Amino acid sequence: MFKLTHEGFEKARDYILTNSDDIDRAWFRYNFVDHDASAFMDALGKYQHENGGFGGLVYEFEYQGPCLVCTEMAFRYIFYMKDKPPSTHPVIQKAIQYLLSRYRPDVGCWGEEFEPGVNDGLHAAWMGYSTGSYPPVADIDERIRVYRPNRQAAFAAFIALYSELVPEDIYNDIIFCPVVKILRYYDKASPLYKKSGKNEYFDNDIAVPYNLKCYQQFVKCLKDKPLAEKLAGILCQDPSATMVLDVQKWETCYEELPCEIVVTPDSVVYPAVKDLVDDSLGYVIRQQCDDGAWHTGYRFGEDEGFRPLEALYDAHNTMLTLATIGRFGRIEM
Repeated sequence: MFKLTHEGFEKARDYILTNSDDIDRAWFRYNFVDHDASAFMDALGKYQHENGGFGGLVYEFEYQGPCLVCTEMAFRYIFYMKDKPPSTHPVIQKAIQYLLSRYRPDVGCWGEEFEPGVNDGLHAAWMGYSTGSYPPVADIDERIRVYRPNRQAAFAAFIALYSELVPEDIYNDIIFCPVVKILRYYDKASPLYKKSGKNEYFDNDIAVPYNLKCYQQFVKCLKDKPLAEKLAGILCQDPSATMVLDVQKWETCYEELPCEIVVTPDSVVYPAVKDLVDDSLGYVIRQQCDDGAWHTGYRFGEDEGFRPLEALYDAHNTMLTLATIGRFGRIEM
């Protein structure tokens, strides 16, 4: 098994501590120094606004106010903490209240994840507020068909993780669309398999990498274990459908590798794609640059104002990569 050398780890560590934002330095300390969950939550709490939403955790735009996009990034940290914060933690309670205040029963999800203010500053072309992108959907079957797991299922996962803080009727409404979407459109035994529609990049929802990434967390957080096992079995039917398996295409820097979709050995789908994930981890380790970083290889835009954001993103990407490699035991410590 190919591992990141101790020298490679030290280079990555130095790059992160020199170039990253406070949250990535805190994430490094949590993963590789003291595993102090309380200290990390204190660091994460500094990015939480009074309304419970988070800001400043996504570097593809300048906007620092609270938004669902940054809030989902905060949840990603919590999902991968070994010891989850208790439901009594003030950061958790405020985050739940923010989610409940933003939830839209008329679409079965949270709707638009960006704030209008994102468009007022520098933002990458793939990041921005879109008016009317989530119109109300009265028909339940259509609501399920158009449900977008990308980010939305991660919000539902957080609600499931801390379901004791959520009224039962609201909880059931929130998990309804992601659960039925899997049952109807991801199960090979269903007559609706792969028939939920196309977008400009993918033929169907099953092929969207980030959908599976969010669904892994959603299924893992469900308290109804028989239901979770059933959904996990469906997701394991063809998880490689989200993955680009042509190694030459990995060189483009635009494709998500198997280990960037399945980022922990605790994933419900890891056993079904273990060899693919393990091979891609070896590939990623070999891509470490001489300065210790894993650089993205593309720009957010031509404006020079993007350069500081790109530098923070590279440090952030390096930290996320190092944490993933570490979770799989692929670092010589």
